[in-house]
Amino acid sequence: MRKNKILFLSIFFSFWSCEDAKNIADITDYGIVINEINYNSSESFDPDDWIEIYNNSDSTISISQWTLKDSKDEHIFTIPQNTFLLPGQYLIFCKDIQKFTACFPNTTPLLGELGFGLSGGSDIVRLYDSNSNLADIVEYDDDSPWPSSADGNGSTIELRNPNLDNEQPENWAASVEFGTPGKTNSVFTE
Repeated sequence: MRKNKILFLSIFFSFWSCEDAKNIADITDYGIVINEINYNSSESFDPDDWIEIYNNSDSTISISQWTLKDSKDEHIFTIPQNTFLLPGQYLIFCKDIQKFTACFPNTTPLLGELGFGLSGGSDIVRLYDSNSNLADIVEYDDDSPWPSSADGNGSTIELRNPNLDNEQPENWAASVEFGTPGKTNSVFTE
């Protein structure tokens, strides 16, 4: 019996990377939440990929020099110096500012050009603080239990409530129409 456990553990850990362990176990909770993701726009309304974060804390937080990444470590967007997120404030990161503002003309605050896009199938969105500590992570998919209508049909995926665990697919829903960048999510529930 003991040999079976040792064999299982050695196989398990051979597939488990240090980055995976950090992703799950070592999230530094600042109250900054990945709140909405647009990963596969419709052909008729295409702001390109964008990500919304939300300050769900009661404090103003400096996010200067924080980084946003997808599943590839070489895809890095560094947040500029002197960037602060007030309590209850949203911040949008977009792949293409011109395309985004053509679709959502008065949305602020807004940062871009990301320099990378998100996969239309599944991907990971990771937010790190200025010391490279993981602050939040969402691994989405276009298959159930994730909302499939966000996959090229115009909807985004929205967190139902920023107090919910955004790592759980049941806490996400497809947005009404094209999403709500910089505003309360269209699927918000108490």
